[in-house]
Amino acid sequence: MPKPAPFIRKLVKHIDRIDRETLRGYVLDQAEENALYNQVLQHVNEGILWVNETGQVRFINRQAALWLQIDPEKSENRRVSELILDPELLRFLQEHIPGLNEKVVADFQILSPRELRLRIFLTSLHHFKERLILILMTQLPPPSEPAPQKSPSAEALMSLAFGIAHEIGNPLNSIGIQLQLLKKQMKDLRDPKGVRFEKTLDVIQAETLRLDRIVRNFLKAARRPPLRFRSEDLNQVLEEAIHFTGPELEAQGITVRFKPDPALPQFLMDRERLRQAFINLLKNALEAMPESGSISIHVSHRDHLALIRFKDEGDGIKDEDLPHIFEAYFTTKEEGSGLGLMVVLNAVQEHGGRIEVLSKAGKGSTFILLLPIRRPKLQLPQYKTR
Repeated sequence: MPKPAPFIRKLVKHIDRIDRETLRGYVLDQAEENALYNQVLQHVNEGILWVNETGQVRFINRQAALWLQIDPEKSENRRVSELILDPELLRFLQEHIPGLNEKVVADFQILSPRELRLRIFLTSLHHFKERLILILMTQLPPPSEPAPQKSPSAEALMSLAFGIAHEIGNPLNSIGIQLQLLKKQMKDLRDPKGVRFEKTLDVIQAETLRLDRIVRNFLKAARRPPLRFRSEDLNQVLEEAIHFTGPELEAQGITVRFKPDPALPQFLMDRERLRQAFINLLKNALEAMPESGSISIHVSHRDHLALIRFKDEGDGIKDEDLPHIFEAYFTTKEEGSGLGLMVVLNAVQEHGGRIEVLSKAGKGSTFILLLPIRRPKLQLPQYKTR
């Protein structure tokens, strides 16, 4: 730990020889200097937060308090776990603050208390009494595009795959029709071997239907219309998704407990994109509960963030499978396409949101969707100047 400043060391060493008036002048000078430093820190454009190694706040400036919606007067000695609302940012701080011995930099798009892109810089500081961590925050400009643009080669590859899938679909349809005709003709044969042939045809037809389903699912996932954002009611979109999947859920003995948020304001969204995402989540829960069960859907909001929780009583997800569930064609189900959750992730990311998954094998799963509440910008009224 570095030694105190030479001036302070000298002052402390000779404090018995310094008269009261001189000491009073030194203390006042030091207090004024500290007040000046504090004023400078309060007026910079960066957010500044000092915490100790246990995460207790020692100092926060106005900008950090504004971005994180923290009351400075009530923050001292409270832990960051009590003050930071965004779960991803909180996890980052809790992971790096204890025992920090190197500089750490990371970029975040926080969604709570409001949507904001921040660069977080962490470094350790040495204080006379304890080791402190400096958390420095700078605001990043919004991305110029709503979503990263695909490279020309990726676009060409996607276009090629789409074309091939479309071309495969036509002969598959023809093969399916011919197999149905062939099976009908086989029934007219009196040869005992016809029974064996019919079983072979059943297998061929089943595999043909499986190929056709794979192609259709790929085309459905790849053929996404342009986003169309309008001010919509999220509770209503969820009700439509529940109503659409109602017959399938009832047939399997699954009940849905839906708790909307009446105070949630309408906000900008692509209604059809989110509706399909909710349908996919419901079907995913349905497939995880082959022997009945219940799904609870809870909507809430805080500040500029909407939260939708889908909780099922299904088989859960194994720890080794959890990192891969949103990957294309990854599935643990015999009849799964591996595209349903990928569509959900795409829809949420296109709305500037995030998905968090809590699951344990044998104990069900909870999907938490976090969507920023974006409102239409109000236009200034037009006044005639003459």
